[in-house]
Amino acid sequence: MVGLAVWGMRQRDKHHKEAKKKWDDAVAKKMNEPASLHPEIDPTLCGGCGACVAACPEGEIIKLINHRAVLVEPTACVGHGACQVACPYDAIQLVFGTKTRGMELPRIDANFQTNVPGLYIAGELGGMGLIRNAVKQGKLAALHASKTLSGGGGAQFDVLIVGCGPAGLAASLACAEAKVKYICIEQAKFGGTIYNFPKQKVVMSHPLDFPLVGQFKFNKNKVSKEELLSLWTHLKKQSNLNMIEDCRFINLQKQGDVFHVETSKGPMTAKKVILGMGVRGTPRKLNLPNEDMTKVTYNLLDPDQYQQKWIAVVGGGNAGVEAAQYLCKPGLRNKVFLLVRGPTFDRCNEENQNIIKDYERKGMVKICYNTTVEQIHADHLMVKMDGQMLRLQNDYLFVFAGAILPFAFLKSLGIMIDTKYGEAVKASS
Repeated sequence: MVGLAVWGMRQRDKHHKEAKKKWDDAVAKKMNEPASLHPEIDPTLCGGCGACVAACPEGEIIKLINHRAVLVEPTACVGHGACQVACPYDAIQLVFGTKTRGMELPRIDANFQTNVPGLYIAGELGGMGLIRNAVKQGKLAALHASKTLSGGGGAQFDVLIVGCGPAGLAASLACAEAKVKYICIEQAKFGGTIYNFPKQKVVMSHPLDFPLVGQFKFNKNKVSKEELLSLWTHLKKQSNLNMIEDCRFINLQKQGDVFHVETSKGPMTAKKVILGMGVRGTPRKLNLPNEDMTKVTYNLLDPDQYQQKWIAVVGGGNAGVEAAQYLCKPGLRNKVFLLVRGPTFDRCNEENQNIIKDYERKGMVKICYNTTVEQIHADHLMVKMDGQMLRLQNDYLFVFAGAILPFAFLKSLGIMIDTKYGEAVKASS
């Protein structure tokens, strides 16, 4: 018994030192503040049980230090919220921004309605990523919109939904279940953001609860892009959803109780509008001459298209790191360079970091830290690495530098934008 106790104390001390080292490293690299939705842990309530550590799907980015839970890798957190659910002491709440680093978000209430009555925002555009969050929000927004419809006429549709991704699909199903007249428009293809993911990408690991059709669980809690899109296509056909692809949302104006919506396929009118279009429609660019060359792209659909090429991938987050993983597979025989602006990866989960670093050890990819693209040419790039200009042979340049949030556009629609400084997520009604 004494020996077991001593062993347990040594293990605890070992884990404590590892956690403290991770936290000190994050502070030293100025990566100790999360950029978006994250857990805030109250040390006065935390019991040090470690349930949150075990529950986190992103690896051990929460650890125990001095018997209290600490978010030791804040930039790797994507706001799953599993830690909050697992905590038996109610010591964790999900918050937007921090006390010193604000986060801009459109103003929405607990029903995901903006300050413009009848205009809703669901999914990633509202500050919360993850497919299951988008599904839940699309459902709740549509239910509230359906229940609060005015009796007057004069509109083609009761509800117009923008975006055929997870939020749009859930909202469409909720409208169909409520038997209201609706339409869902998508500027590209059915699936929205998911459609633009690389082939066979694992896109989620949790069950989804859809209106009208119920809950869907996935084998081993994982599902590929193709499997998920196949399921969604089945739901679309089964429920005979009213969706239009290749129809871009341009603008809207509210006149009385009716929204007049301008689209690439002509004007439409609706009593309620739900914006579920995500934030990936406007990728952040490098703003360099020649960036309009066909060799420059901001998305990766089919890695097999690129073989025996010199490829540079810009981005130290999950999207860039995963693209480099796909493109450096030995069978493709590419020369792949992953260009990371800072001294380390930015908001990239531990699993992806371990994979890409292992690939580098095997000679499959070259990771270039402290590196930026300075010039783009037809057959090469000029990059600055640690202050030195280098010429890099190049056939394709993939840029994953995030997306430009359409706040100016939202403001033009009358939606107010607030800055959150560690404000807790409101409970959904």
